[in-house]
Amino acid sequence: IPLLLIGCGGVGRQLLRQIVLCRRLHSDQGVTLRVIGICDSKIMVAVPDVSTSGFDDEFLSRFCELKSCGFALRERYQNSGECLTFSGREVAEKIIGFASALGKSTGLVLVDCSASSETVTLLTEALDSGCCAVLANKKPLTSSL
Repeated sequence: IPLLLIGCGGVGRQLLRQIVLCRRLHSDQGVTLRVIGICDSKIMVAVPDVSTSGFDDEFLSRFCELKSCGFALRERYQNSGECLTFSGREVAEKIIGFASALGKSTGLVLVDCSASSETVTLLTEALDSGCCAVLANKKPLTSSL
């Protein structure tokens, strides 16, 4: 199951940690969660091939540690070769592109752990592409479209 995380504050990072910690349980249940992208308010990191790959557990754990320490992700990951990076308007465009590519084939779960109502349009477009959405709070549901 491809998964894209929007918002990597405390709740988002804890979700990533739980994904890593529960790999054996997932395997026993025949489930594989592939984290294909992670967004904060400034940048998105994504795997080079969202159709087949996901970040490995080492990357996810290191990402959480860096983010917890307040490290600037742009400086760490931009031009690192470890992942693709996107910023500004390009983030929403790429998320919609990923949703369009995966929504009708393997599916895509967008997990919104942000505390923002600004994700409503993005989530709506992803849902229209056949994706699923998981919300950590009700803010997107209570804002007006």
